[in-house]
Amino acid sequence: MSTIRVFKKGEVLFKESDRAQNIYLIQSGSVVLQLHRQKQNIDLCLLGSMQIAGEHALSGVATHPHSAIATTETKTIELPIDAVKAQVEAAPQLLKFLTKGLSDKLKVVMRELQSLRLERDNTPCPPDQTAKIFGTIFHVARSKGEQGKDGALVVSWPLMKQYAQRVFVESPKRLETATNIFVKLGVAKYQMIKPDDDPNAQEEIGFVHFMDLPLVEQFFEFYQYYYFKGGKLDLLKTDDRVIQLTDILIDLGSTKELDRHGAVRLDYSDVVEKVKVEMGLQLKGDHFSLLENKGLFVKRQSTETGIFLQFDFPEFQRTAKVWRVLREVERWNEKGYVDPNEPVIEAKSKVVGQNSCPQCQTTFENMPKFCPECGHKLVAAA
Repeated sequence: MSTIRVFKKGEVLFKESDRAQNIYLIQSGSVVLQLHRQKQNIDLCLLGSMQIAGEHALSGVATHPHSAIATTETKTIELPIDAVKAQVEAAPQLLKFLTKGLSDKLKVVMRELQSLRLERDNTPCPPDQTAKIFGTIFHVARSKGEQGKDGALVVSWPLMKQYAQRVFVESPKRLETATNIFVKLGVAKYQMIKPDDDPNAQEEIGFVHFMDLPLVEQFFEFYQYYYFKGGKLDLLKTDDRVIQLTDILIDLGSTKELDRHGAVRLDYSDVVEKVKVEMGLQLKGDHFSLLENKGLFVKRQSTETGIFLQFDFPEFQRTAKVWRVLREVERWNEKGYVDPNEPVIEAKSKVVGQNSCPQCQTTFENMPKFCPECGHKLVAAA
Protein backbone atom coordinates (compact mmCIF):
# COMPACT_ATOMS: atom_id res chain seq x y z
CA MET A 1 0.00 0.00 0.00
CA SER A 2 2.72 2.49 0.98
CA THR A 3 5.80 3.41 -1.06
CA ILE A 4 9.09 4.89 0.13
CA ARG A 5 10.10 7.77 -2.14
CA VAL A 6 13.13 10.02 -2.05
CA PHE A 7 12.90 13.48 -3.66
CA LYS A 8 15.97 15.48 -4.59
CA LYS A 9 16.25 19.18 -3.80
CA GLY A 10 13.88 21.11 -6.08
CA GLU A 11 11.90 18.02 -7.11
CA VAL A 12 8.12 18.34 -7.12
CA LEU A 13 5.93 16.05 -4.98
CA PHE A 14 2.78 17.38 -6.61
CA LYS A 15 1.70 20.46 -8.55
CA GLU A 16 -1.13 22.89 -8.02
CA SER A 17 -4.30 21.74 -9.84
CA ASP A 18 -2.99 18.16 -10.24
CA ARG A 19 -5.36 15.40 -9.22
CA ALA A 20 -4.94 14.57 -5.51
CA GLN A 21 -4.15 10.84 -5.40
CA ASN A 22 -1.57 10.43 -2.62
CA ILE A 23 -0.64 11.67 0.84
CA TYR A 24 3.03 12.12 1.75
CA LEU A 25 4.38 11.46 5.25
CA ILE A 26 7.74 13.23 5.52
CA GLN A 27 10.35 11.05 7.26
CA SER A 28 13.34 13.37 6.74
CA GLY A 29 14.13 16.56 4.89
CA SER A 30 11.72 19.45 4.23
CA VAL A 31 9.01 20.46 1.78
CA VAL A 32 7.74 23.95 0.92
CA LEU A 33 4.11 24.49 -0.08
CA GLN A 34 3.81 27.08 -2.85
CA LEU A 35 1.33 28.92 -5.03
CA HIS A 36 2.41 29.82 -8.56
CA ARG A 37 1.04 33.15 -9.72
CA GLN A 38 2.13 34.57 -13.09
CA LYS A 39 5.93 34.56 -13.02
CA GLN A 40 6.49 34.23 -9.28
CA ASN A 41 6.13 31.59 -6.58
CA ILE A 42 4.44 32.45 -3.29
CA ASP A 43 5.58 30.34 -0.33
CA LEU A 44 2.84 29.29 2.08
CA CYS A 45 4.73 27.29 4.70
CA LEU A 46 7.60 24.84 5.26
CA LEU A 47 6.95 21.25 6.35
CA GLY A 48 9.52 19.09 8.13
CA SER A 49 10.02 15.62 9.56
CA MET A 50 6.87 13.75 10.74
CA GLN A 51 4.58 16.25 8.99
CA ILE A 52 2.17 15.50 6.13
CA ALA A 53 1.72 16.97 2.65
CA GLY A 54 -1.45 16.44 0.63
CA GLU A 55 -3.73 15.69 3.58
CA HIS A 56 -6.36 18.07 2.14
CA ALA A 57 -7.45 15.17 -0.09
CA LEU A 58 -9.00 13.53 2.97
CA SER A 59 -11.65 16.25 3.09
CA GLY A 60 -12.79 15.53 -0.46
CA VAL A 61 -10.59 18.01 -2.38
CA ALA A 62 -10.20 16.58 -5.89
CA THR A 63 -7.14 18.62 -6.94
CA HIS A 64 -4.18 20.04 -5.05
CA PRO A 65 -4.75 23.70 -4.06
CA HIS A 66 -0.97 24.33 -4.02
CA SER A 67 2.32 22.74 -5.05
CA ALA A 68 4.75 20.83 -2.81
CA ILE A 69 8.49 21.04 -3.57
CA ALA A 70 11.42 19.44 -1.73
CA THR A 71 13.84 22.09 -0.40
CA THR A 72 16.45 19.46 0.53
CA GLU A 73 16.79 15.75 -0.16
CA THR A 74 13.54 14.47 1.33
CA LYS A 75 12.44 10.94 2.21
CA THR A 76 8.69 10.32 2.28
CA ILE A 77 6.15 7.55 2.66
CA GLU A 78 3.65 7.81 -0.19
CA LEU A 79 0.14 6.63 0.77
CA PRO A 80 -2.71 6.24 -1.76
CA ILE A 81 -5.59 8.47 -0.71
CA ASP A 82 -8.20 5.77 -1.32
CA ALA A 83 -6.42 3.36 1.04
CA VAL A 84 -6.09 6.02 3.73
CA LYS A 85 -9.76 6.94 3.44
CA ALA A 86 -10.72 3.26 3.78
CA GLN A 87 -8.72 2.99 7.02
CA VAL A 88 -10.25 6.17 8.41
CA GLU A 89 -13.74 4.90 7.60
CA ALA A 90 -12.98 1.60 9.37
CA ALA A 91 -11.71 3.39 12.51
CA PRO A 92 -13.80 3.81 15.69
CA GLN A 93 -16.40 6.60 15.62
CA LEU A 94 -14.45 8.80 18.04
CA LEU A 95 -11.28 8.60 15.94
CA LYS A 96 -13.28 9.40 12.79
CA PHE A 97 -14.77 12.41 14.54
CA LEU A 98 -11.36 13.67 15.69
CA THR A 99 -9.84 13.14 12.23
CA LYS A 100 -12.61 15.07 10.51
CA GLY A 101 -12.44 17.89 13.06
CA LEU A 102 -8.68 18.30 12.67
CA SER A 103 -8.95 18.08 8.86
CA ASP A 104 -11.65 20.77 8.71
CA LYS A 105 -9.73 23.02 11.09
CA LEU A 106 -6.53 22.66 9.05
CA LYS A 107 -8.43 23.48 5.87
CA VAL A 108 -9.67 26.75 7.41
CA VAL A 109 -6.17 27.64 8.63
CA MET A 110 -4.63 26.97 5.19
CA ARG A 111 -7.31 29.05 3.50
CA GLU A 112 -6.59 31.99 5.80
CA LEU A 113 -2.84 31.56 5.27
CA GLN A 114 -3.30 31.54 1.52
CA SER A 115 -5.37 34.73 1.67
CA LEU A 116 -2.69 36.48 3.73
CA ARG A 117 0.08 35.43 1.35
CA LEU A 118 -1.90 36.49 -1.72
CA GLU A 119 -2.59 39.91 -0.20
CA ARG A 120 1.16 40.46 -0.30
CA ASP A 121 1.26 39.48 -3.98
CA ASN A 122 2.67 42.50 -5.80
CA THR A 123 1.46 41.33 -9.22
CA PRO A 124 -0.36 44.28 -10.87
CA CYS A 125 -3.35 42.07 -11.72
CA PRO A 126 -3.25 39.03 -9.38
CA PRO A 127 -4.98 35.92 -10.80
CA ASP A 128 -7.23 35.53 -7.77
CA GLN A 129 -8.41 39.16 -8.23
CA THR A 130 -8.67 39.29 -12.03
CA ALA A 131 -12.33 38.27 -12.29
CA LYS A 132 -13.24 40.76 -9.52
CA ILE A 133 -11.44 43.65 -11.24
CA PHE A 134 -13.18 43.16 -14.59
CA GLY A 135 -16.46 42.20 -12.95
CA THR A 136 -16.34 45.56 -11.15
CA ILE A 137 -15.95 47.40 -14.47
CA PHE A 138 -18.94 45.57 -15.95
CA HIS A 139 -21.31 45.97 -13.00
CA VAL A 140 -20.46 49.63 -12.35
CA ALA A 141 -20.81 50.52 -16.05
CA ARG A 142 -24.10 48.70 -16.37
CA SER A 143 -25.44 50.24 -13.15
CA LYS A 144 -24.28 53.83 -13.64
CA GLY A 145 -23.92 54.13 -17.42
CA GLU A 146 -26.35 55.71 -19.87
CA GLN A 147 -26.93 54.92 -23.53
CA GLY A 148 -25.16 57.40 -25.80
CA LYS A 149 -26.24 58.62 -29.24
CA ASP A 150 -23.72 56.32 -30.93
CA GLY A 151 -25.11 53.27 -29.09
CA ALA A 152 -22.21 53.10 -26.63
CA LEU A 153 -22.72 52.96 -22.87
CA VAL A 154 -21.38 56.20 -21.39
CA VAL A 155 -20.21 56.34 -17.77
CA SER A 156 -18.96 59.31 -15.77
CA TRP A 157 -15.36 58.45 -14.86
CA PRO A 158 -15.33 60.20 -11.44
CA LEU A 159 -18.59 58.43 -10.56
CA MET A 160 -17.25 55.11 -11.78
CA LYS A 161 -14.10 55.38 -9.66
CA GLN A 162 -16.05 56.43 -6.58
CA TYR A 163 -18.65 53.68 -6.90
CA ALA A 164 -16.04 50.99 -7.60
CA GLN A 165 -14.03 52.02 -4.55
CA ARG A 166 -16.96 52.29 -2.13
CA VAL A 167 -18.99 49.25 -3.20
CA PHE A 168 -16.38 46.86 -4.62
CA VAL A 169 -13.31 48.12 -2.68
CA GLU A 170 -11.40 48.42 -5.96
CA SER A 171 -8.53 50.86 -6.25
CA PRO A 172 -8.99 53.69 -8.82
CA LYS A 173 -5.52 53.07 -10.26
CA ARG A 174 -6.13 49.40 -10.98
CA LEU A 175 -9.60 50.20 -12.30
CA GLU A 176 -8.14 52.69 -14.78
CA THR A 177 -5.38 50.30 -15.91
CA ALA A 178 -7.90 47.51 -16.52
CA THR A 179 -10.12 49.93 -18.47
CA ASN A 180 -7.07 50.95 -20.53
CA ILE A 181 -7.08 47.42 -21.97
CA PHE A 182 -10.48 47.91 -23.60
CA VAL A 183 -9.47 51.37 -24.86
CA LYS A 184 -6.32 49.85 -26.36
CA LEU A 185 -8.36 47.10 -28.05
CA GLY A 186 -10.71 49.71 -29.53
CA VAL A 187 -13.88 48.57 -27.75
CA ALA A 188 -13.94 51.55 -25.38
CA LYS A 189 -12.75 55.16 -25.51
CA TYR A 190 -12.11 58.00 -23.10
CA GLN A 191 -13.80 61.39 -23.39
CA MET A 192 -11.37 63.99 -22.09
CA ILE A 193 -12.65 67.18 -20.42
CA LYS A 194 -11.23 70.29 -18.74
CA PRO A 195 -11.58 70.41 -14.94
CA ASP A 196 -14.53 72.63 -13.90
CA ASP A 197 -12.46 74.46 -11.30
CA ASP A 198 -9.53 75.18 -13.63
CA PRO A 199 -10.26 75.59 -17.37
CA ASN A 200 -6.55 76.14 -18.09
CA ALA A 201 -5.46 72.87 -16.54
CA GLN A 202 -4.59 69.75 -18.54
CA GLU A 203 -7.50 67.64 -19.77
CA GLU A 204 -8.48 64.61 -17.71
CA ILE A 205 -10.78 61.63 -18.18
CA GLY A 206 -14.39 62.75 -17.89
CA PHE A 207 -16.33 59.83 -19.36
CA VAL A 208 -15.76 56.31 -20.60
CA HIS A 209 -17.65 55.06 -23.67
CA PHE A 210 -18.04 51.27 -23.78
CA MET A 211 -18.84 50.08 -27.32
CA ASP A 212 -18.78 46.39 -26.38
CA LEU A 213 -19.70 45.97 -22.70
CA PRO A 214 -20.72 42.31 -23.25
CA LEU A 215 -17.03 41.57 -23.94
CA VAL A 216 -16.18 42.73 -20.41
CA GLU A 217 -18.79 40.33 -19.02
CA GLN A 218 -17.61 37.47 -21.25
CA PHE A 219 -14.03 37.95 -20.07
CA PHE A 220 -14.62 37.99 -16.33
CA GLU A 221 -17.11 35.09 -16.58
CA PHE A 222 -14.57 33.10 -18.61
CA TYR A 223 -11.76 33.87 -16.17
CA GLN A 224 -13.64 33.12 -12.95
CA TYR A 225 -15.04 29.87 -14.37
CA TYR A 226 -11.68 28.37 -15.30
CA TYR A 227 -9.64 29.91 -12.45
CA PHE A 228 -11.83 28.50 -9.71
CA LYS A 229 -12.41 25.17 -11.48
CA GLY A 230 -9.62 22.78 -10.53
CA GLY A 231 -7.22 21.63 -13.23
CA LYS A 232 -8.21 24.30 -15.78
CA LEU A 233 -5.47 26.92 -15.27
CA ASP A 234 -3.85 26.11 -18.63
CA LEU A 235 -6.94 27.56 -20.31
CA LEU A 236 -5.99 30.93 -18.81
CA LYS A 237 -2.66 31.03 -20.66
CA THR A 238 -2.61 32.33 -24.21
CA ASP A 239 -0.87 30.57 -27.07
CA ASP A 240 0.04 32.62 -30.14
CA ARG A 241 -0.20 29.58 -32.43
CA VAL A 242 -3.74 28.87 -31.28
CA ILE A 243 -4.73 32.54 -31.57
CA GLN A 244 -3.38 32.71 -35.12
CA LEU A 245 -5.08 29.51 -36.22
CA THR A 246 -8.36 30.68 -34.67
CA ASP A 247 -8.08 34.02 -36.48
CA ILE A 248 -7.53 32.22 -39.79
CA LEU A 249 -10.62 30.06 -39.28
CA ILE A 250 -12.69 33.12 -38.32
CA ASP A 251 -11.43 35.07 -41.33
CA LEU A 252 -12.33 32.28 -43.74
CA GLY A 253 -15.66 31.66 -42.00
CA SER A 254 -16.71 35.31 -42.13
CA THR A 255 -17.52 34.97 -45.85
CA LYS A 256 -19.56 31.79 -45.41
CA GLU A 257 -23.21 31.32 -44.54
CA LEU A 258 -23.96 29.93 -41.08
CA ASP A 259 -26.38 27.07 -40.58
CA ARG A 260 -29.29 27.30 -38.12
CA HIS A 261 -27.02 26.19 -35.27
CA GLY A 262 -24.44 28.91 -35.95
CA ALA A 263 -21.92 26.50 -37.47
CA VAL A 264 -19.81 27.31 -40.51
CA ARG A 265 -18.36 24.88 -43.07
CA LEU A 266 -14.95 25.42 -44.70
CA ASP A 267 -13.10 23.61 -47.45
CA TYR A 268 -10.10 21.92 -45.81
CA SER A 269 -7.78 22.77 -48.70
CA ASP A 270 -8.56 26.50 -48.28
CA VAL A 271 -7.59 26.31 -44.61
CA VAL A 272 -4.37 24.39 -45.39
CA GLU A 273 -3.34 26.99 -47.96
CA LYS A 274 -4.05 29.99 -45.72
CA VAL A 275 -2.22 28.43 -42.75
CA LYS A 276 0.79 27.76 -44.99
CA VAL A 277 0.84 31.34 -46.27
CA GLU A 278 0.22 33.15 -42.96
CA MET A 279 1.90 30.81 -40.45
CA GLY A 280 4.49 29.15 -42.68
CA LEU A 281 3.64 25.59 -41.68
CA GLN A 282 1.81 22.52 -42.90
CA LEU A 283 -1.53 22.06 -41.17
CA LYS A 284 -1.78 18.75 -39.26
CA GLY A 285 -4.19 17.06 -36.90
CA ASP A 286 -2.01 18.11 -33.95
CA HIS A 287 -2.95 21.72 -34.59
CA PHE A 288 -6.61 20.94 -34.02
CA SER A 289 -5.60 19.18 -30.80
CA LEU A 290 -4.07 22.47 -29.66
CA LEU A 291 -7.45 24.13 -30.27
CA GLU A 292 -9.25 21.39 -28.34
CA ASN A 293 -6.86 21.86 -25.40
CA LYS A 294 -8.03 25.48 -25.28
CA GLY A 295 -11.71 24.53 -25.41
CA LEU A 296 -12.45 25.00 -29.14
CA PHE A 297 -13.55 22.08 -31.29
CA VAL A 298 -13.42 21.59 -35.05
CA LYS A 299 -15.29 18.72 -36.71
CA ARG A 300 -13.67 17.17 -39.78
CA GLN A 301 -16.01 15.74 -42.42
CA SER A 302 -15.12 13.64 -45.46
CA THR A 303 -17.57 13.78 -48.37
CA GLU A 304 -17.61 12.79 -52.03
CA THR A 305 -16.68 16.34 -52.98
CA GLY A 306 -13.78 16.68 -50.54
CA ILE A 307 -12.85 17.26 -46.91
CA PHE A 308 -14.57 20.01 -44.91
CA LEU A 309 -14.13 21.57 -41.47
CA GLN A 310 -17.12 22.61 -39.38
CA PHE A 311 -17.14 24.65 -36.17
CA ASP A 312 -19.30 26.95 -34.04
CA PHE A 313 -18.53 30.35 -35.57
CA PRO A 314 -19.99 32.63 -32.83
CA GLU A 315 -18.13 30.66 -30.15
CA PHE A 316 -14.83 31.05 -32.00
CA GLN A 317 -15.45 34.80 -32.34
CA ARG A 318 -16.27 35.22 -28.63
CA THR A 319 -13.28 33.18 -27.52
CA ALA A 320 -10.89 35.05 -29.83
CA LYS A 321 -12.00 38.36 -28.28
CA VAL A 322 -11.56 37.00 -24.76
CA TRP A 323 -8.05 35.78 -25.61
CA ARG A 324 -7.09 39.27 -26.77
CA VAL A 325 -8.09 40.69 -23.40
CA LEU A 326 -6.21 37.87 -21.68
CA ARG A 327 -3.04 38.62 -23.65
CA GLU A 328 -3.21 42.25 -22.55
CA VAL A 329 -3.62 41.15 -18.91
CA GLU A 330 -0.49 39.00 -19.30
CA ARG A 331 1.42 41.99 -20.71
CA TRP A 332 0.10 44.17 -17.87
CA ASN A 333 1.64 41.78 -15.35
CA GLU A 334 4.90 41.65 -17.32
CA LYS A 335 5.30 45.42 -17.83
CA GLY A 336 3.41 46.74 -14.79
CA TYR A 337 1.18 49.08 -16.81
CA VAL A 338 -1.11 49.31 -19.85
CA ASP A 339 -0.66 52.14 -22.37
CA PRO A 340 -4.06 52.72 -24.06
CA ASN A 341 -2.34 54.50 -26.98
CA GLU A 342 0.07 51.63 -27.69
CA PRO A 343 -0.76 49.55 -30.79
CA VAL A 344 -2.00 46.00 -30.20
CA ILE A 345 0.73 43.44 -30.90
CA GLU A 346 -0.78 40.60 -32.88
CA ALA A 347 0.25 36.96 -32.53
CA LYS A 348 3.60 36.34 -34.22
CA SER A 349 3.84 34.20 -37.32
CA LYS A 350 6.36 31.43 -37.51
CA VAL A 351 9.42 32.30 -39.56
CA VAL A 352 9.71 29.92 -42.51
CA GLY A 353 12.88 27.83 -42.23
CA GLN A 354 13.23 28.40 -38.48
CA ASN A 355 13.77 25.30 -36.37
CA SER A 356 10.54 24.04 -34.86
CA CYS A 357 8.99 21.07 -33.10
CA PRO A 358 7.05 18.87 -35.58
CA GLN A 359 4.54 18.00 -32.86
CA CYS A 360 3.59 21.35 -31.28
CA GLN A 361 5.29 23.78 -33.74
CA THR A 362 7.22 25.61 -31.00
CA THR A 363 10.15 27.47 -32.62
CA PHE A 364 13.70 27.87 -31.30
CA GLU A 365 17.03 29.23 -32.52
CA ASN A 366 19.12 26.09 -32.03
CA MET A 367 17.92 22.50 -32.37
CA PRO A 368 17.79 20.90 -28.87
CA LYS A 369 17.42 17.17 -28.28
CA PHE A 370 13.93 17.60 -26.86
CA CYS A 371 11.23 20.25 -27.38
CA PRO A 372 11.19 22.64 -24.39
CA GLU A 373 7.41 22.99 -24.79
CA CYS A 374 6.04 19.43 -25.16
CA GLY A 375 9.11 17.21 -24.63
CA HIS A 376 8.98 15.69 -28.13
CA LYS A 377 12.28 14.05 -29.15
CA LEU A 378 14.01 16.14 -31.83
CA VAL A 379 17.28 14.27 -32.44
CA ALA A 380 15.99 12.59 -35.59
CA ALA A 381 14.82 15.93 -36.96
CA ALA A 382 18.14 17.65 -36.34
